[in-house]
Amino acid sequence: MSDDKQIEQLNATIDQLQRDLAHAQENYHNLFENIGDSLFIIDLDTYKIITVNDHTLRRFGYTQAELVGKGLDDLEVSYANPRTQELAWESSFSGTRVYECYYRHRDNSLVPVEVSSRVVRMNGRDVIQNFVRNIKVRKQMEAERQQLIEDLDSFAHTVAHDLKNPLSVITSYAHFLHETFQFMSPEELRDGFDFLHKEGKRTITIVEELLLFASVQGQGSVEYAPLDMYTIVTDAKSRLAYMIHQAQTQIIVPEKWDLAVGYAPWVQEIWVNYISNAIKYGGKPPHVQLGSELEANGMVRFWVKDNGAGIPAQDIPNLFSQFTQLKNMRVDGHGLGLSIVKRIAERLGGGVDVESALGKGSVFSFRLPAYHP
Repeated sequence: MSDDKQIEQLNATIDQLQRDLAHAQENYHNLFENIGDSLFIIDLDTYKIITVNDHTLRRFGYTQAELVGKGLDDLEVSYANPRTQELAWESSFSGTRVYECYYRHRDNSLVPVEVSSRVVRMNGRDVIQNFVRNIKVRKQMEAERQQLIEDLDSFAHTVAHDLKNPLSVITSYAHFLHETFQFMSPEELRDGFDFLHKEGKRTITIVEELLLFASVQGQGSVEYAPLDMYTIVTDAKSRLAYMIHQAQTQIIVPEKWDLAVGYAPWVQEIWVNYISNAIKYGGKPPHVQLGSELEANGMVRFWVKDNGAGIPAQDIPNLFSQFTQLKNMRVDGHGLGLSIVKRIAERLGGGVDVESALGKGSVFSFRLPAYHP
C-alpha cells in the first residue's frame, strides 16, 4: 500500500475518532446538564467544588463562579439532631452512599435534600460525585402523613373514650329508670330525664365536633372572602342563646370590626368555642368582651376576654393540644374544641394565642389575614 493511501486511511480514522469524541462529549454534556438532579463534582482532597450542572444553579440560586472553589461544608448542613441524619444505604459494590441533609440556598435558606455520593475517576484523578435531589415535597408529604396518623389515633381515642363514657352513662341510667320508674316520684323522673337529655346533648356535641374536625382536615380548599364579622358573631351568639341566658352572661361587642378574609362557617365555629369557654370558665356571672385589632404584620387579631379564675402558666402550652383537659378547670367537655380552633386558624393562614394569669381572667385570640380591597 502506498504511503499516500496509508495517510488517507489514517486521516479517515482520525476524522472518525474526532467525530466519535465530539459525539461522546455531546452525550456527556447533555447527560451532565439535563439530568433531573443537581450534580456536584468535588475534589476528594480539598472538598472544594470543581464544577456543577445548570440544574444546580437554577435550584440553589448561585452562579457557576460563586460555586466553583467553594467548600462543600459551606453548602451541606446536617440535621440539627444527629439522630435524624439518615444513611439510607451504602453499596458495598460501588461505594455509593445515600443520605439526607440540607443544602444551603444562596438566600441562606436550607433545602432538604437526598444526596447520592460516590468517588469516581475523572481526568486522571479521584473526585466526589454528588447527585443532590430536592425532597421538600416528600418531606411535606411525610409530615402530612404523620399528622394524619396522629389525627386518626386521636379520633380513635375520642370514639373509644369520650363517646363511650356518655353512651355508657345513658344506657345504664336508662336501664335504671326502666327498672325503678314505678317507684319514683314525678320530680325524680323529671330529674332523670333531664340528666339523660343533658348526656345525649353532650354526645351529639362530641359527634358534631368530630365531623367538623374531619371536614377541616379533609376539605382540600375553601373559598376565601371578606368576613362580615358582625353577622358571624351574631349567629354564634344565637347558637349559644340558651347557655348565655342560663349563666346570665354579659357580652360586650365592638361597634366596628376590623376586616379580615377567611371562610365564614369555620370562623363562626371559632367564636362559638371561644365564647362558650368564656361562659363556662368565666366569673359568676360571666362578663365576656369581644374585640379586634389590625396588626402591623398584615393580620387581624380577634379576641375574647373573660373574667374567670385564669390559667396557670404551666398549663397554657397544652391548651390547644388535642384532648387536653386542665385539672383546675370545671371541665364538662372533652378537650377537642381548642384543637379544632387551632387547626381552623392555621388552615385559614393565621394562628391562635392565649394570655392568662391566675385571678385576672384569660384572653383567647385568633389571627386571620387582613382584607385589602
